[in-house]
Amino acid sequence: MHPPKLKAVRYNGDFRITFTFDDGLTSELNFHNSPFFERTGPVLEPLRDETFFAQAFMDHEILTWPNGYDVCPDVLRFWCVQGRVSSQKEIDAHFQSALSQLT
Repeated sequence: MHPPKLKAVRYNGDFRITFTFDDGLTSELNFHNSPFFERTGPVLEPLRDETFFAQAFMDHEILTWPNGYDVCPDVLRFWCVQGRVSSQKEIDAHFQSALSQLT
């Protein structure tokens, strides 16, 4: 059995995106005022503009923007299962826990 893959991305306005996975999970995430924008750097700055943010697209099952910034599919799936965009600390804890269960 393969891990669920991103099947569709739809921008809904106001920094909200709906994601659909091939296993049927559909989740809308609100990026506005979320930990997503706590990160800084030149590649992230354009995403703060809603017109640019709205240009998000799916490239080989990866959420991507025209400037090359993307979100790892595993992180995106984690957010969708949670129903919200989480902090880097939460992401790290989740994947550290998942790795420790494999060993």
